[in-house]
Amino acid sequence: MTPAELAAASDLILPMAIRVAATLRVADLLADGPLTARVLAEKAGADPNALERLMRYLVARDLFEVDEDQGEGEEAPAGRPTGGRGKAEARFALGGGGRWLLDGAPGSMRKWLDLEGFGGHMDRAFFGLLGTVRAGGPVAAGNKLSLSAGAAASYDELMGERARSEGPALAEAIDWSRFGHVVDIGGGTGAQLIALLTAFPKLRGTLVELPASVETARREFAAAGVTCEVLGGNLFELELPPADAFVLRYLLHSFEDDQAVEALTKCRNALLPSGSVFVLEASNTVPAVFAAMDLLMLVLGHGRERTLAEYDAAAAAAGLRRAAIHTPTAGPRALEYIAAD
Repeated sequence: MTPAELAAASDLILPMAIRVAATLRVADLLADGPLTARVLAEKAGADPNALERLMRYLVARDLFEVDEDQGEGEEAPAGRPTGGRGKAEARFALGGGGRWLLDGAPGSMRKWLDLEGFGGHMDRAFFGLLGTVRAGGPVAAGNKLSLSAGAAASYDELMGERARSEGPALAEAIDWSRFGHVVDIGGGTGAQLIALLTAFPKLRGTLVELPASVETARREFAAAGVTCEVLGGNLFELELPPADAFVLRYLLHSFEDDQAVEALTKCRNALLPSGSVFVLEASNTVPAVFAAMDLLMLVLGHGRERTLAEYDAAAAAAGLRRAAIHTPTAGPRALEYIAAD
């Protein structure tokens, strides 16, 4: 890496500017056409002069466009914000990059970049990275229970959108008809279970989730027209219902090793004969992505990413052995574990 590349990689201006634009929903406000900084600021609830300066920076980075409409009267100096003081007012419009900040656009990043949502919670955690590295963990380890109501709702929304896009692929990758009862532990508001129960109507489903997400999950099941039991509570304090399929999607990486083994042990103890436990987690086939996620779990303070060998070891400690690896066309791989004896 050259000094110039290091400088670009360590620059915080662009990442934070993009997040502010995402939080203010600037792209959506410009979706119907160009607006002056004054009108845009009024709609966004921001200061006109400060927002214009932000927008000019993002124009320079090719996320938005600007039309310098000077009209009549004295022209504003080139590149200088008018702040509403002169007659000249620039009109800002969507650029190519800015379209990825549209809320409803396919592949939109806006909700992940919203500083007032769960994405902002993750971003702010990295400002404590120095102390975390010195101490071996954050001062206060967090989890979904520690989030504000807004951030927790944002978390469920983000995870739900991802599960809705990946759930059908999981339904296709595994023959779920061989099971009678599937329990999704930590399945959020039920998007993944909805995909499975829709594809396999004879399958009985149970969602195990923290109480804060229960009512939303029930509404989601009703809206999808599927019947599913919802069990609210902390996994480590609940007695899991007997079932022949347990699904833990992006859950074990939220736990340290002892808790991961405990979670798998609870599944093993409730597993019916010939049943399976499915662990859906990212693989380490792309080292940079795997390392980034592991660092994220460190600053959030309650988990870690694991290699295949490490998941196998945790499963073995819980009395399970790996029977197969399933690779859906979208989403994480599914490690299938069965009783070791």
